[in-house]
Amino acid sequence: MRIGMIIMVNWKKSVRILWLCNFMVTSGLTMIMPFLPLFLEQMGVHSHHSLSLWTGIIFSAAFLSGAIMSPIWGIFADKYGQRANLVRAGLGMGIITFLMAFAFSPLILLTLRFIVGFFSGFITVSFSYISRVTPKEQTGSALGILQTGGISGTIIGPLFGGALSDMFGFRPVFAITGICILLSLLLVIFVLEKDPVFKQTSENKASFKEVFKNPTLIMLFIATFIVQASILGTNSMMTLFVKSLVGHVGNIAFLSGLAASIAGIANIIGSPYLGKLGDRIGQAKTLPVVMFFCGLLVLPQMFSHNLTELYIWRFAQGLLLGGMWPAIQALIHKKTAKHIQGRAFGITSSSRFLGNLAGPLVAGWISGNISIIYVFAFSGIILILGSFLVKWKVKPERNPAAS
Repeated sequence: MRIGMIIMVNWKKSVRILWLCNFMVTSGLTMIMPFLPLFLEQMGVHSHHSLSLWTGIIFSAAFLSGAIMSPIWGIFADKYGQRANLVRAGLGMGIITFLMAFAFSPLILLTLRFIVGFFSGFITVSFSYISRVTPKEQTGSALGILQTGGISGTIIGPLFGGALSDMFGFRPVFAITGICILLSLLLVIFVLEKDPVFKQTSENKASFKEVFKNPTLIMLFIATFIVQASILGTNSMMTLFVKSLVGHVGNIAFLSGLAASIAGIANIIGSPYLGKLGDRIGQAKTLPVVMFFCGLLVLPQMFSHNLTELYIWRFAQGLLLGGMWPAIQALIHKKTAKHIQGRAFGITSSSRFLGNLAGPLVAGWISGNISIIYVFAFSGIILILGSFLVKWKVKPERNPAAS
């Protein structure tokens, strides 16, 4: 337990380290993925229907393989700890993303995206690590701060990625992304301390059956799926939606990246406050409210007639976006016994990947067969419905600050 005590004393240092790691990883990933439709056009995919379909499939491929592997990595985390899990994720993601620079057909890119999913999950694992080493009364605040690292990366990434793509093309940006992820590993390996691993005994032997016997956890897994399906559904089609507003312009990648960055700036503003609010009154109270109003703010985006309107609604939604994922992670940590936390966060990661998979696929189908504006209707409605489910099934703690 001495390792655990050291980590508990230094949890603020761990937040700072993983904040920087998440910034590097997400800035790298968001340099290229929002502009996937433009990259596919360079590969010869031109019709709107085919472009929407290929974008949805390739965007989702990594999430399918990630959903398959996450429970296995959860078992790995229960045995070896989440720091080892971070090393595993960063190494695989960095190398394979670098290789995407050499993909010369949609099929090769699809294959590499599927393979990288077996090693992905760096951001989710970092949240699990911080949940494990932070005092419970500070969990929401710590996760809210950690969230801003990833969001800061989503601001910088699209702006730099859009500018670099417009100047040099898309392939060099894949290589830069892989290098950013590998560089973040140096901090994890040489600076981040090992998290405590709880010894398995005959009395507290971990099993997935124990995870699924908890109805609150099941509801939180469903909430994770809904949140990710909503967010990724709109994000995967944002470039095509921006293109429908401005037509064929030379800086379409930059304008699309700006839509993501504006929401990210608002997220950084709102996330720490929502994290502290959750610690004070309980995440079970804040989560359904944030989901409901976030869903309401998605709907007006479908009626945007120009980029100014779209950017205003994206900023308003971004103020609330950062309150959902930290609240879910904090609740899962509080509702889960320590010896099965790795498995619980493994299922959480699978739920997140499945949401990431379903969102772009549904959005691609809606965009290709109905109209791209109804992607926003889909995303908003499922968030609103999800808020009622969470309110119904997840009961507030009696004394949140001392839980």
